[in-house]
Amino acid sequence: MNPKIKALVVEDDLEIREEIEDVLGLLDHNHVWAESQQEAREALEQERFQYALVDLEIPARTGRGFAKIEYGRKLIDQIQQIKGRGVLPVIVMTGHHKQGLDLVRELLGNGAMDFISKPFGDGASGKSLSQVIQSVLEKHRNTFPPGTLPADPPMDFRGGTLSFYADHIELNGVIILESDASGHSWKVMQVLRTPRPNGKLPHLSAPKLANKVDPTGQLTEGAVASCIHDMREKICNTMSEKANVTVGREGVITNRNKGYHLAEWLIIENHDVDPPVPNMHSPLPNISPANTPLSDTTSTEQELLSERQRWILNQLQQGVKLTRDMVEKQFGIKDKQAKRELAVLSKQGMIEFIRKPRPGYYVFFKKTPGGSSDKPLRIVSNQS
Repeated sequence: MNPKIKALVVEDDLEIREEIEDVLGLLDHNHVWAESQQEAREALEQERFQYALVDLEIPARTGRGFAKIEYGRKLIDQIQQIKGRGVLPVIVMTGHHKQGLDLVRELLGNGAMDFISKPFGDGASGKSLSQVIQSVLEKHRNTFPPGTLPADPPMDFRGGTLSFYADHIELNGVIILESDASGHSWKVMQVLRTPRPNGKLPHLSAPKLANKVDPTGQLTEGAVASCIHDMREKICNTMSEKANVTVGREGVITNRNKGYHLAEWLIIENHDVDPPVPNMHSPLPNISPANTPLSDTTSTEQELLSERQRWILNQLQQGVKLTRDMVEKQFGIKDKQAKRELAVLSKQGMIEFIRKPRPGYYVFFKKTPGGSSDKPLRIVSNQS
C-alpha cells in the first residue's frame, strides 16, 4: 500500500493550527508542522512531501524575532531550490489581504500554485482549505504524472520489460546491470535469459545454475545465492532511486520452489545482435526458412527473438490471421511498438503482410514455386 499524502505546514499562529489539522484529518493527509523558516527548511531537506501550506508572515527562527512577510517569501524561493522548480506545489496562506494579495500575484509565477485567505472560507461564502488543497493536487498531477517526481510516494512494481543489450541490461528503461560489473551477475543473467529448446526460459536450482555459469565447478551454490541476493538489492535500490518504483525481492529473479528464473510478469527483449550464450562458442547458424514452423527452429535462432516475436510466430503457426491490433491488445502496447515487433520479423523474411481483405493480416512468409523465398534472409537486431 502506498503511504498517505504528506503536507508541510508552515504556520506560527497556534490558534489556526487546530483548524488546519482538522481539515488535513478529514482529507486523511499526514503533516509535519513548522513554525519558522528555519524549521521548514530543515524539514524540506529531511523528508518527502506532496505539497506545502505556507503562511507568508513567519519568523526566521522559532522563538526568536518577529514574524515578517519577507521570511515567508524567502522560504518559497528555498522550496524551489531544495526540491526543484515546480516539484513541490505550494499553497500560500495570507491574512494581509491587500499587501498579501499583491505579493501572492507575484508568487503565483514563482513557485506558488494557489492561495487562500485567512480566515478560511466554508466552501459557500469563500474557498475552503480542503477545496484549495484538492484543486492544487489535481492540477499538479495533470502536470506531473504519478511516480515521476521525487516527492511522490514510490509506486509498486507491476512487471514490465527486461531488455538485454550488448553492454547492459535495462528494466523498464532503467539500467540495472552493466557487462563490466564485478562478480558473476552478468553471466547469471545471460544463463537465465537463454531459452531451452522448447522456447521456455529455464528454472535452475542453485547447483545447476552454478554449473551453467562456471562449468569448472569452482563456483559454489552459496556463491550463486550470494550473487543473486546482491543483484536483488542493487535492482531494488536502482529502481527506487532512478524510477521511484519499489521492486520486491522476487520482482525480477524469483525462485518460488521452481529454481531460480526470471519472473513470469517480465517481457524479455533481446536487443543485441549476437546474444552471448554461456559455454557455447560455435558460430550462429543462418535463420531457418521463413515458413519453417517455430517448433522446428533451433534454440539459438529463438534467442534472437523477443518474447513478443515468439508469441507472434506461435500464433501464425496455429493458423491465426494475425493483425497489429491483436499484438497491441495481447501485450498492452502502443501501435508503434507493435509495428516494430512485426517489422523485425518481416525484415528477417519470417512473415508477410496480406493487404486484402482490409485491414489486412500477417501470415508466415510463403516460398516461391521454385522452393526458395523471393527475398533474402538476414539476421537483424531488435533495435529497429
